[in-house]
Amino acid sequence: MINESIVAKLFGLEGRTALITGAAAGIGREIAMLFAHAGAKVIGADINEEALSSLVGAINAGGRANQAIGLPLDQGDPSSITTMFQAVRDQAAGLDVLVNCAAIYPFKPFEDVDPAFFDRNIGINLRGVFICTQEAVRIMKRGSGGSIINIASVNAVKACVFDNIHYGAAKAAVNNITISIALEYGSHNIRANSIMPGAIATENAIKSAVGNPPHGPITKGDRIPLGRRGQPADVAAACLFLASEASSYVTGQLIAVDGGFLIG
Repeated sequence: MINESIVAKLFGLEGRTALITGAAAGIGREIAMLFAHAGAKVIGADINEEALSSLVGAINAGGRANQAIGLPLDQGDPSSITTMFQAVRDQAAGLDVLVNCAAIYPFKPFEDVDPAFFDRNIGINLRGVFICTQEAVRIMKRGSGGSIINIASVNAVKACVFDNIHYGAAKAAVNNITISIALEYGSHNIRANSIMPGAIATENAIKSAVGNPPHGPITKGDRIPLGRRGQPADVAAACLFLASEASSYVTGQLIAVDGGFLIG
């Protein structure tokens, strides 16, 4: 018989430590808040320390004192990632969940992408994810395993917006990291899955469109079967599933949270 305690056991994160990169705003903040409400100790990491402090304060308010800490992170700088993970080791007994959410997505026509622009995008969107995942695996191997959740994009599997080839290429590689980790570290009880958001109405996405509105199939409302843009909460809910015991037999999956966009 299914009751509330069984549901709580399946989807609760009590006693678990979750690290979320890019946690200060948008999808990352929504994930951090939801995980905290599910009982996790949340470690938020972001380059925006002021917004990160706001997140930590919001989580620790209302009787959840010391449930969240914030760590500075410049994901484009490998030394910053190393320093951040050393702080994780110093301040937490272990690591049960990593959500690689930090990313940038500036639009630029393919012919105008110069090496410096390309390297910055790949450094943050791919190399940073690689190093964060590598560090997390080292910690999880010493414990009882864990769940790695990479925030990729529908761009990884389907060209859907113009002037964004550099981003799609990085996210396609992130998906390959995901399935490779799932294969190689399953014996250590380390699960790895990708979430591929479609059109999500985050603050940064809205700001980036000002003066330079994106164009392409995913910007057309009639291409999304559910008829609406997604919200950060839609992505966070999928992440909670993958972080929890409810998905204990799920690994190596690329899960689209896109309102059905990839159907077409």
